[in-house]
Amino acid sequence: MFNKILVPVDVDYPKTAAAVYNRAAEYAKQSGAEIRLVSVMPGFGMPIVASYIPEKVRQEATERFKESLEQFIEANCDKSVSYSIRTGKAYEEIIKASDKWGADLIIVYHNHRRSLNESFSGSCSQRVSDHANCSVLRLRNVLS
Repeated sequence: MFNKILVPVDVDYPKTAAAVYNRAAEYAKQSGAEIRLVSVMPGFGMPIVASYIPEKVRQEATERFKESLEQFIEANCDKSVSYSIRTGKAYEEIIKASDKWGADLIIVYHNHRRSLNESFSGSCSQRVSDHANCSVLRLRNVLS
């Protein structure tokens, strides 16, 4: 079965993130796997754009992002869950986090209607599926 399950979450959509985590926890329980959450902050794009964003603002945004993820974990996850925060393009960072950690399964949410979670739906989940070096489970309709 699986030993390391990576679960990308977007804490801006806590109900969806919790539902995806719960499904991952079911898989992890069956095989005794570890779960690591990964959440991706949007990058600042081109260097010229980034140069207009003061370092203090970036640090504050990162701290708020981290606090939100930690609050999500405290409210919804088992205490053994680890996490990683990354910055950049979501699908690229998910794959990098998976490779670095040695995940053998990524469980990602795919919203074929694209109305709930833009950052982890459509092309992101497809790109993760296409480029990941491990198995990928794309979940749909986790809230129904």
